[in-house]
Amino acid sequence: MQIVANIVFLSTFYVSFAVGLALVFGVMRTINFAHGEFYMLGGYALWLTVGALTGTLPGGLIFIIALVVGAGVVGTLGILLQLSIFHRLREHPFSIFMATLGLSYVLQVSVVQTIGPMGRSIPAVFPGFVFFEGMILPIQRLAVFGFTVVMIGGLWFFLMRTNIGRAVRASAQNKTGAMLQGVSMNKVALTTMFVGSALAAMSGVLMSSVLPVSPFMGGDAIWRAFIIIIVGGIGSLSGAVVAAFMFGTIDTLLTSFGAGKFTAMVDALIMLLALSFMPSGILGSRE
Repeated sequence: MQIVANIVFLSTFYVSFAVGLALVFGVMRTINFAHGEFYMLGGYALWLTVGALTGTLPGGLIFIIALVVGAGVVGTLGILLQLSIFHRLREHPFSIFMATLGLSYVLQVSVVQTIGPMGRSIPAVFPGFVFFEGMILPIQRLAVFGFTVVMIGGLWFFLMRTNIGRAVRASAQNKTGAMLQGVSMNKVALTTMFVGSALAAMSGVLMSSVLPVSPFMGGDAIWRAFIIIIVGGIGSLSGAVVAAFMFGTIDTLLTSFGAGKFTAMVDALIMLLALSFMPSGILGSRE
């Protein structure tokens, strides 16, 4: 049962991080390589918030403030990225990729120079454990799971129940058709970048509450996200969720049986097999 709990915890992390990248690609049709550093900035948002407010506010409220501040600041950075790079280079996807790759290094070096290269652990905002049916469940991880479910539920509501969310979905499915229906591509692009970047930051806040935060934490995360969205189907949110749970299961089982050092290799091998035999991914559509 402990393994099942670990699978759920790891899979929800993969979902929280990958859906933002999948959303941006689904609409923009290009990869934001700085997504990993946006995730890292979310982690530091929690570190700074906890350091500034611990002892003055309840832990749960501090956590919510970090989520809101991180999402707001990094989401705004996503809008600036859209206006300065994505919009200007919209006809040159490779140039966008290289520009965001450069931005990722700029953000990483900026954090190293201002805060330092060492990783930092954040005290548990929700300390304690729950023992259930032989499982040891840290309350912090349960809280992260709960916040992740709320975050993904909020994304579903936004995409399915709001006018701008429907416009985002329409643009991802058929950009020309959406434009003929009067959808503003500029508005959709700005909204998509804000939401996708905010999701990365919120994922960073959530995971930095259980893992050390460092300037280099975005590298492994973006690599995992690439694998997940490729196998799930590039641009497919539902595919990203399915692939996240698949890799969460595989990685947890490998780690549980002492083969954790092979997880990156096995995941990459699965991605290569998917590209060879299922190039559109599990739930992706052929273009």
